[in-house]
Amino acid sequence: MLASDVDAILLAQTLAYPRFLLESAEFFLNRLALAPQYCWVAQAGEGLAGKELFGYLVSYPWDAGLPPALDVPLTALPAGADHWFLHDCAVVPEAQGLGVGQALVRAAAGRAMHNGLTHASLVSLASAAGYWLRHGYAPLAANSAGLADKLAGYGPNASYMSRGFPF
Repeated sequence: MLASDVDAILLAQTLAYPRFLLESAEFFLNRLALAPQYCWVAQAGEGLAGKELFGYLVSYPWDAGLPPALDVPLTALPAGADHWFLHDCAVVPEAQGLGVGQALVRAAAGRAMHNGLTHASLVSLASAAGYWLRHGYAPLAANSAGLADKLAGYGPNASYMSRGFPF
């Protein structure tokens, strides 16, 4: 992912998510600055209108604590992080079913494992929970007020999920 991809990423997220989940250009630039090796895009080759974005993935090293809030910049990543946090992976409707999301996840997870991270975590929207369950993720109990508050920003029945490496 490059800073020049952000406009296309903003368009892709509007096609993939409801309005209340949309994050700003500043959010994407913040995560790209903190963890460029964990932020990826999938693009078609050169065409008349340039490269078409098929999807993107934003992730970064994290700890096993609470997930980060949506659209909130971070000043730094946690020291000693052992989790790979998959913050967002979206594929435009025209590219769904082509394996774009799976390729993005595998590439970024491979980098995370190579860099010594031992677990993966994410917040799943209710509509995607079955997908993540099929890929080895398990929901973590939302028994703390802090976690319940964080998950509320992701919509009804969102869940914090985790799994160990390797994939």
